[in-house]
Amino acid sequence: MRDIRLCDDSEFEETVQKCNDNNLGIEVQSFAELIMKQIGDTDEEVESRIEKELIKEKEFLDNMNCGKSFHAPHAGLEPGTKDAYDYEKINKYLNKAYQVASKIGCSEMVVHNGYKVGTYYIPKYIERSINFWKNFLSDKDDSITICLENQFELDSDMLKQIIDGVGDSRLKVCLDIGHAHANSIMPVEEWIETLGDRIAYYHLHNNHGKQNSMNDDEHLGLNHGTIDIPNVLAKAEQYSPNAVWNLESGVQYHLEDIEILKSLSYTKNNNLSM
Repeated sequence: MRDIRLCDDSEFEETVQKCNDNNLGIEVQSFAELIMKQIGDTDEEVESRIEKELIKEKEFLDNMNCGKSFHAPHAGLEPGTKDAYDYEKINKYLNKAYQVASKIGCSEMVVHNGYKVGTYYIPKYIERSINFWKNFLSDKDDSITICLENQFELDSDMLKQIIDGVGDSRLKVCLDIGHAHANSIMPVEEWIETLGDRIAYYHLHNNHGKQNSMNDDEHLGLNHGTIDIPNVLAKAEQYSPNAVWNLESGVQYHLEDIEILKSLSYTKNNNLSM
């Protein structure tokens, strides 16, 4: 049975209800900013707000029978950094995210690869990323798979090299098809073909590709952009058949996108009700 989830888009309770109504899992994104220390925060304030959100969400999540995943903080976090201070900060935030993901029973944690075009010498970024993930995973069990997400990478080669360099089944790829379409020079279908079963997780949404900048990622519903969604999903089925599919379009598109997946027969075993 295809494992399909909805991104909460920081609208947690509304999304939980949709998940329960439609027998779908959830990707929890509401902690992504809470975990990061903001200007003026004390450590105690950060821990307090995390704990309050945990108490609120855990009650809902404990009663869900479908899959759960977690989106880690990402703003300004580059696992391949060469700055020792940044390295310690990233390690701290991602370990805290891992702890929260574990407490709410998530099986995957999505983490941005963090590379921005032109900011680092690519071979060195890859080398440092490999070392970061080997160190990060050294004291972890196999209950959570880290899914490394593309954002500004021009093609799939960097993620492929990092995954193969780490060589650990607990580190896989989250292919964000919207990021690939808006920011890369490689067609989404080619990302899927070249990464294959390294992909354990998909972020599904649509956009109109490159327009004015390097981040024209509109997070539209599946029928509202220029990605050939039926072809992309067929490729995903062929090359990474066991991957989780997460609808990361905005909450206003959730029900429409569920219907689209039903029409393409990807949810026929999910007993969806509208």
